[in-house]
This record gives sequence, structure tokens and C-alpha cells, in this order.
Amino acid sequence: MDKPRPVTNPSDSESETTMRLRGLPGLDVDAGLAFVGNSADVYVRLLNRFVQLHESDVHQMILQAEDAQWSALQKLAHSIKGGAATLGLSGLAGLAKQLEEAACEDAPRARLVELAKALESDHAALSRHLAQACVDNTAERRT
Repeated sequence: MDKPRPVTNPSDSESETTMRLRGLPGLDVDAGLAFVGNSADVYVRLLNRFVQLHESDVHQMILQAEDAQWSALQKLAHSIKGGAATLGLSGLAGLAKQLEEAACEDAPRARLVELAKALESDHAALSRHLAQACVDNTAERRT
């Protein structure tokens, strides 16, 4: 016979997920929550959507930097900067801003590649952190 599971309030588990997200450097959870009316569920869904939408973009930016495609790189960095800032992803937004400005200034390829790789690394860290927070949250709901 299965052991009875305690009844949990869904908002409790949502707040547990956002508490886990607070451990990620460069993520201002409070700013992101304010944007979505303090709905933790909506916030986590939007963060996941951001990660999915820009998965190929962060790889593309490295290629654009290597090929010195300043205009395309600038546009993509600008797009990522806006979405990241809106969701409280201050670290990613800052890197995207640096990359956008460097592309505007025709910075050396090496600098563009360095920034694009740093942005890709931060994006990957966000993706891993979100996945782990969601896995932990799901496991807790089952106990």
C-alpha cells in the first residue's frame, strides 16, 4: 500500500522553486517576479521559455562573432538583452549589452568571441539551474 502523501499547496512548491532560483548568480528573482505580477508559476515558465527560445541563438552568436558579422551579432545581442533584463536575468543582460556595444564599435573578433562564449556559458548555467530546480520541486511533490 502506498504511503499517504501530505497535501501541499501548489503555491508553496512554486515558491520553493523560486527560492532555489535565488541561488543563481546574475538572476534578480524579485525583479522577474514583479514583471509577472508575483506569479512564481508564470515566472518559471517564462524563464524556461527564454532558455528554449535562445538555445540556438547563443550558439549562433559565437559563429557570428567568429565570422565578424557585427550587424547580425548586434541585433541578436540586443534581442537577448531586452528579454533577459525583463526577466531579471541581470548577468545575461549585462553580457548581451557588452556584446551589443562591442559589435557596434567593431571590436576585435577575439573580444566578440570571448563575450559570446561567456553569454553561452551563462545561458547554459541558467538552463541547468532551471532544470535542477524543477526536478527538485517535482521530487518534493511526490514525497
